Amino acid sequence: MMNELQSGDPQDNRNDPHSTGSASETASDTTTNNTPDTTSTNTATGASTDAAATTSESANDPATTATTNAAADTITPDIPTSTGTSTNAKTTTTEFANDTATNATATHIHFPLRQAATTIVCIAALASLWYARAVYNTHTGTSFWLFWVALALALGVWAAAIWFHWWRALPNAARIPIGIVLCVALCSFGMSQAAIVSHMRDEGDRNLDYIIVLGAQVYQGSPSLVLRYRLDKAAEYLRANPGTTCIVSGGQGPNEPYAEARGMADYLEHDAGIDASRIIEEPDSSTTVENLRNSRAIIDSANNTGSAGDAASEPSIGIVTNDFHVFRSLQIAHDQGYTDVRGIAAGSPRDMLLNNMVRESFAEAKYLIKR
Repeated sequence: MMNELQSGDPQDNRNDPHSTGSASETASDTTTNNTPDTTSTNTATGASTDAAATTSESANDPATTATTNAAADTITPDIPTSTGTSTNAKTTTTEFANDTATNATATHIHFPLRQAATTIVCIAALASLWYARAVYNTHTGTSFWLFWVALALALGVWAAAIWFHWWRALPNAARIPIGIVLCVALCSFGMSQAAIVSHMRDEGDRNLDYIIVLGAQVYQGSPSLVLRYRLDKAAEYLRANPGTTCIVSGGQGPNEPYAEARGMADYLEHDAGIDASRIIEEPDSSTTVENLRNSRAIIDSANNTGSAGDAASEPSIGIVTNDFHVFRSLQIAHDQGYTDVRGIAAGSPRDMLLNNMVRESFAEAKYLIKR
């Protein structure tokens, strides 16, 4: 009987497709594919295989071998198949539930934020339009109110970009340069605003030789509100310092009835009570640069100073202008050769302060470019 089994008898367990060895291999493969932890299952399957092989070799009775094989076929495959299916089903269900919850949460958070950002930018655009109208109604003689209209349009485009994800649609080749330009512009604007604020409370020194009042819009019979702040501050200083001489500087613009210097002198003399002998008119300038250049010429002529004069006899000078305008005025004065100069900050209309400070940043940029 032993020789027949070794020579390929049909009863040989090793050649039987239903033998314990084949079943255990199939079960082991199934377990490996379906579940990450197969140690205990493979151990059990291996034990059944070894037991079946031992029984086959020790007992030559075909009936015993068939019984062992049948038992192995019945018991062994069920363990990994059932365990693997259960584990995978549970894992898949958990992952699907987690993904669904995450996506739902992301959608719930993302949409309200986008909606809120769009709403805020739209409100800012409407506020900019309203402010443009307010600036226009002051009739300051400038067209800077158009800046606020342009800003409103830019904010409207920004709101649309947020809502329709236009920024994400741009390629990196476009987004990077745009981002750099915006960052540089914002940083430059912030630096100019900081410089403006740093001189908004300048008081000057006492007993200056001269003060120069820079001109602004005048109407028939009265100065504009902005100019009145300057003139009132000049009158206050002149009353407190009787030895100081005042130069009022400003020419006639296309929308003005007469030269600004003429209107300023009238206001100081008749409304503020300053003696006319202390007031010198400079009626030919149309910009801050010309205000200070022409006024400097008058001072040099009266005191024999300047390039040909003695530096020790340089007169002390104060520049009277609105608080938002002091920084640039001092900057221009130094460029015009003023060495002993101080700022004297007058007030300004609070409702127009934002407009004036933004406009001053643009004026500063323009001056530095043309410098």
